[in-house]
Amino acid sequence: MFKGRRFTLLFIPEDGDRTFEYKLSRAVLWFWFSLAGGAVLLLMVGLRATSEVYRLEKKVARLEKEKESLGEQMDQIEELEQVLLRLQRSSQQLHAILGESDALEAASLPIAEHTGVDQYVSSLDRLRWGRLRAMPSLWPVDGLVKRTFGPDFQAVLIAAPLQSLVRASAAGQVVKAGFDERLGHLAVLDHGNGIVSQYGYNQMLLVQPGQQIQKGQPLALSGRSGNAESPGLYYAVIENGRYRDPQLYRLWL
Repeated sequence: MFKGRRFTLLFIPEDGDRTFEYKLSRAVLWFWFSLAGGAVLLLMVGLRATSEVYRLEKKVARLEKEKESLGEQMDQIEELEQVLLRLQRSSQQLHAILGESDALEAASLPIAEHTGVDQYVSSLDRLRWGRLRAMPSLWPVDGLVKRTFGPDFQAVLIAAPLQSLVRASAAGQVVKAGFDERLGHLAVLDHGNGIVSQYGYNQMLLVQPGQQIQKGQPLALSGRSGNAESPGLYYAVIENGRYRDPQLYRLWL
């Protein structure tokens, strides 16, 4: 119907100057309309793409923050797992100190009924009496165990640098603080309930006989005195006159 029809555009100035007349064919007009429509469409697509890019950038930034937060939470979980493992290990060691339930029940019977049984105040009783602070469970110095407890060496030798701070493994009273020909500068603590701890091979003692000591209080500076072959700490625990492995009492590593 409109085939071959042309459109005329007139531009008439207000001041009466000559008019401008443009004749456009239908095809040309549709071309320009299509071009304008395409430009508008491209503009809309571009704006939408820009908006989408902005939204994705915000999402990426949020995910990065969540990733960092998740990493921190994972680190905290790993730390908690390590704490849990240490608590489990301490619990196992505490059960080893307290012994089996049958032995604990036997320990609560009168002494007369313990014929042939090692008679000493049980660790359970010490706990019941609120005397955990008097149990030698705190490791006296930082260092690796160089020599373990055994029949030929009824103590442990802890390798430690010279002048490392030696702390009391439990609360008690200093019953000896002086020089021993074999153990060098030696400090001995009486914790009550028949438990005594010894700290030898020291370079210098920081306590005096008769002094009351709290758990963790400094006793000496480690060294290489007496028969020590290398710097370290001689550490022994005696319960009712019998030497026992100090690592059995070790709860806080």
